This record gives sequence, structure tokens and C-alpha cells, in this order.
Amino acid sequence: MKALNEKEAVVLHAKFAAYMVVLIVLTLFFIFTFWKTSEAEISEIKMKTGDCENIYRMQNELCDDIDELLNRYRSFDVVEDVNSEFLMRSIVDRKMEISKKISQIPAKDVKVHAFLISKMDDLLRVRDSISAMKKEEARTKNDLFICNGEYKKLSKDRRNSQFLK
Repeated sequence: MKALNEKEAVVLHAKFAAYMVVLIVLTLFFIFTFWKTSEAEISEIKMKTGDCENIYRMQNELCDDIDELLNRYRSFDVVEDVNSEFLMRSIVDRKMEISKKISQIPAKDVKVHAFLISKMDDLLRVRDSISAMKKEEARTKNDLFICNGEYKKLSKDRRNSQFLK
């Protein structure tokens, strides 16, 4: 026995199957695009992370370079017999190298380093002034000790001469 609406049932079953096929294809398409999108995002994140790690490494190198530059300059005070022309030339060369490295990195990532290098001359001038003042203070102290020693010696000699009279 055939149902009276057999044609309609077959058409509805076919529509249902078509909808299911379309939904399965759409689901597979969305899953595929999700995987591709997340794959692209992951590669972008890895690339950005690599860039950030590279910038961080270069920032650390710049910090070490600036520290070395200041240590070179500090050697003026530590070593008495130093070739000042050679040392100043090496300081200037090192400063130029650091400036080149700074120019290779985006400005927003090396603001502090660029500021330090731009103010390095002022810093070194102030350091020179302090060093000169310390030397002047030491010289004045020595002169004062010598004068004080001579005064004590003269006072002692005068007292001795008064006792002898």
C-alpha cells in the first residue's frame, strides 16, 4: 500500500538530506577556515614574539655597551698613566657604534638609550668637573696638612727657642 502523500514525503526527505549535506559542508568549511585562521594567527604570534625577543636582546646589548662606555670613561680616574687621546678616541668610536645600533631599532623601543647617548656629553662634562673638583680638594687638603705641619713645627721651634733664652 502506498501512502497518498508518498511524493511529498520523498520530496521532504530529499530536502532534509540536502539541508543536512549543506550543513555538513558548511560545518567542514568553518572548521577548515578556523584551522587556517588559527594557524595564521599562531605564525603571526610567533613572528611578533621573535621580533620582541630580538628587540629585547638588542636592548640588553645596548645596556651592556653603555655600561662598558661608562667604565671606559671611569678608567680616566682609576689609571694614572693612561693614553688619554687613545682612550677618548675609543670612547667616541664606541659612542658612534652605540648610536648606529640605536638607529637600527624602532625609536619607541630605545627612548632611554637614545636619551642617555644624547646626554652623554653633558654627563661626561659633569663627571669631569666632579673629578677636577676632587683633585683640587685633595690638593688643597695636602697643602693644608703641609701648612699645618709647618705651623706646628714653627710653633714648636719658637717654644723651644723661648725655653732656651
